[in-house]
Amino acid sequence: MTKKNRHGTNIGAWLLLICALAGLVLAAIATFNDGNGIAHTPGTYLVFFTTALLVAGSLLLAFARSAPRWLRGIIALLVLLDLLGTAFAAYLLEAYWLVGFMLAGLVAWLIHLFTAPTKQRRKEAAA
Repeated sequence: MTKKNRHGTNIGAWLLLICALAGLVLAAIATFNDGNGIAHTPGTYLVFFTTALLVAGSLLLAFARSAPRWLRGIIALLVLLDLLGTAFAAYLLEAYWLVGFMLAGLVAWLIHLFTAPTKQRRKEAAA
């Protein structure tokens, strides 16, 4: 008998969503808190916007399990580019907590990449 994988791990996408939401909170604080020296600058608005896009992308990764493989691949690639770009911009703004959350999001993205159920594993889990 074969062991059935009932977990269908999508844990990486959920961890990525948590990191993106925490990053969005930190980006909002950096953007709108007047006491930090970088508030209301174009860079903070850019980081805030890209972090909001990261939340949307990670929501798509978490919920678009039945989407075609090519679409999930494009979304995953765009999320990776968003993670790297946001981390670099946050580094330039010296928002190191946000850089940390983007690095944690990168780890979560890798977990999603290597543990996302393939179509064959999904068929076996459904049986």
